[in-house]
Amino acid sequence: MITHQLIERIEGEAVLDFRCDKSGRIEEANIRFLHFRGMEAILEGRSALDALVIAPRVCGICGHSHLIAAARMIENAYTNAGFTFTISPKANAIREITLSCELIQNHIKWLYLVMLHESGKLLGEEPSVALKALYVSSQVNQLCALFSGQWPHSSYALPGGVTCDPTHIEVMQALKIISEVERFVEDEVLGCSAKAFEGHISSNSLLSLGGDFGKLLRQMERLELLDAGKSHGRFLVLGDNAGCIANGVRGAANSALVSEDSSQTFAEGGDTYAKNALYNGEFYETGPLSRALVTQRLGITSLYQHYGDGAITRLSARVDEIVYLISHVRFLLSSIDLSQSSFTAPSAIESISGTGVGIVEAPRGSLIHKARIEKGKIAEYSIITPTQWNLGNGTSDMLGVAQKAMIGAESIAKASLIFRTFDVCSVCTTH
Repeated sequence: MITHQLIERIEGEAVLDFRCDKSGRIEEANIRFLHFRGMEAILEGRSALDALVIAPRVCGICGHSHLIAAARMIENAYTNAGFTFTISPKANAIREITLSCELIQNHIKWLYLVMLHESGKLLGEEPSVALKALYVSSQVNQLCALFSGQWPHSSYALPGGVTCDPTHIEVMQALKIISEVERFVEDEVLGCSAKAFEGHISSNSLLSLGGDFGKLLRQMERLELLDAGKSHGRFLVLGDNAGCIANGVRGAANSALVSEDSSQTFAEGGDTYAKNALYNGEFYETGPLSRALVTQRLGITSLYQHYGDGAITRLSARVDEIVYLISHVRFLLSSIDLSQSSFTAPSAIESISGTGVGIVEAPRGSLIHKARIEKGKIAEYSIITPTQWNLGNGTSDMLGVAQKAMIGAESIAKASLIFRTFDVCSVCTTH
């Protein structure tokens, strides 16, 4: 029996096709993305600087990631064309602050609007209205806007730095907001201090957490899904702190080994608009779990050694990243040198011919923008998004990451919930 399941309450929509045995257990799962936006084609023929305005509109929730990837791509093209310029530590810190905030607000929305809602619904419970979480997410976006001018779809980053020149007052406002976010995370999400949370991970006592994350884990336990969702155990980080893990072996990551596979797309007779992203010819998981394992964050590494890449580890990695990034943003805000320049003007974009690559660790994983520029205009533009890595649609001989994770689930409803643990975004995927 083949069943088609429309997946909503994500950024966009996806369709899952399941083949089940007589008991309803998943034997085969296929992932389809049915909307096409053509952002790469829209960029071709335009000035390379137009990417700073158009690329953030690829996604409504991770526009900063696309902006920084586009800016880094143009900067890399300058370097490859033989030009040199310096980005100040201040400008780099501001970019990192806004990127980190984007991850924080994304993870909070995923926890409350997707995972708690869908797991509760599967148990027949009425999901609570996540007004506090929505308010805190808006506060994080307000922190972003202190530097980016607006959220979403800002264009404050450009080759050579950033357009903002924050004052001490704005930094103090940002520190106040991040403290409020931390209080929400400790009081509502964790039900304990960040330090105590680290102890819960290390002692394998996460189910005793009193906050909403503990509630989610107990709901997943009741659904018998904590140990479900295991995939290939291959992990990739291509942005900052790059590295990869395969078969338990840790190594350096090389972006030259990245490729796209269009064999499942409509263009090749398939039934999805999304191309698969492969590393060294194989599917790798990207995102919070990969970042935690590659950088060897102790708690998640310990959890992975105990549970593997099951749901409890994947869920915990995303929440653990919230805690880590709050501390990281506070450090950046406290150490920023406002006396430094925000922007160093490079040569005119019309003088640039060559290729450039920009890579960013977005909320869902590694994001790549690549372009070929001719006298300042875009001749070719390519985007590889995190969802292409995690939700690739492979074959029975080479399953995508989420495909493999869903196979063996007791029902379509449970498989769909496993699918959501990867934090799905279809609008990025069918760019």
